[in-house]
Amino acid sequence: MIHFMEALPSICCSIGSIAEVTQDFLAFVVGALLAAVIVAAVLYWRYPWSRPRGRFGTAAIATFVAWILWRVVLQLSNGDNLDVDNPVLLGLSAQDVGSGVLAFLLTAVPMGLVSEREESAHRVIATAGVAGALAILVDRFI
Repeated sequence: MIHFMEALPSICCSIGSIAEVTQDFLAFVVGALLAAVIVAAVLYWRYPWSRPRGRFGTAAIATFVAWILWRVVLQLSNGDNLDVDNPVLLGLSAQDVGSGVLAFLLTAVPMGLVSEREESAHRVIATAGVAGALAILVDRFI
């Protein structure tokens, strides 16, 4: 028979961990929104090719999804040690670079294989490169 007082500490610990995960997830979403807005703004402002057909929006959505997906993978794999800034690489960490790589990948693949198949590859890759680079920069300073 389980007594209420014996089970109470385990319930409290699980509630605390849920609140901690929720707080982390909120921080992830805010970071992802910030990265997506910056990607959309820079592409719209400096890269006119991204305006027709909402290509800047595709890159922004891909950046948002990549950011959240990368954070979930890091949380599930307990990858806290990837967030160590490297002074040789301008203070970038593996976590920062991973955000950019995934943003690049999730922008380039759908645009190159689905929505922008008729366009030249250098435009698709340039758009994905801008999204990836900006995701790295945003992650570096958050």
